[in-house]
Amino acid sequence: MREIHPVIAGAPHIPALLLVGKEETGLDRTGQAYRAIRRQIIDLTLPPGSSFSEASLAQQWHISKTPVREALARLRRDGLVDALPRAGYVVSPITLQDTDDLCALRTLLSGEAAAASARRGVEAPALARLKELSKVPFALAAGDVEFEEELHAAIEFEAIIADSSGNNRFVKAIVDVLDELERVLRMTALIAPEAASPPGELEAIFERLHARDADGAQAAMRKRCERVRNDVLQALAKSVSVSRAHIEMPAPSLPPT
Repeated sequence: MREIHPVIAGAPHIPALLLVGKEETGLDRTGQAYRAIRRQIIDLTLPPGSSFSEASLAQQWHISKTPVREALARLRRDGLVDALPRAGYVVSPITLQDTDDLCALRTLLSGEAAAASARRGVEAPALARLKELSKVPFALAAGDVEFEEELHAAIEFEAIIADSSGNNRFVKAIVDVLDELERVLRMTALIAPEAASPPGELEAIFERLHARDADGAQAAMRKRCERVRNDVLQALAKSVSVSRAHIEMPAPSLPPT
């Protein structure tokens, strides 16, 4: 089991990936069910389009239907599941439009977080951890680590920068985006396994943070986010489900009057 690094362990909000296998104290039955179902959706155990019922999930975790029902209501508000009349629930699809919107929001938030962190100054332990994480893409390119390790490092890297901004609401917003983005990145890896972070990309962000260069840190982070956005959209466009989607007729334009 991977341990949570001390730098991120004390953060007010932590990405779901970093909590896998960890016990969270203070969660009631609804909170536990919510976290468990959400994790299965994010890691594609429950893939987009899969259907299930309250009863099947309650049986899986040996709990009553009530906390499952309440957890699913929260997941509907998150946009991760849809209710089917008299037929249970279905995991929401990953669409190009929603992915584009999500990636654009990530570019905005993470770019601002990098700038704020550089202005404020990243504390030495966090800076050392960022330097360590920035080397992981080099290890991936050399074949020394797998996708899972690189994904974990990338999300932790961004979460540390968000936490270093000093704004807890900012951190929560970015962590929520990272959790949703994880599902998209996993889907992208299945469609286009050759896609990977270029070595040096995280390192460039680290160097600007180390220099306390707010404009440079923001530009380097935005460049990375936009590269990911383009890679993800290109990969998803290759999906069989997209290529077989029905093309809707555009609404006819009205003749001039």
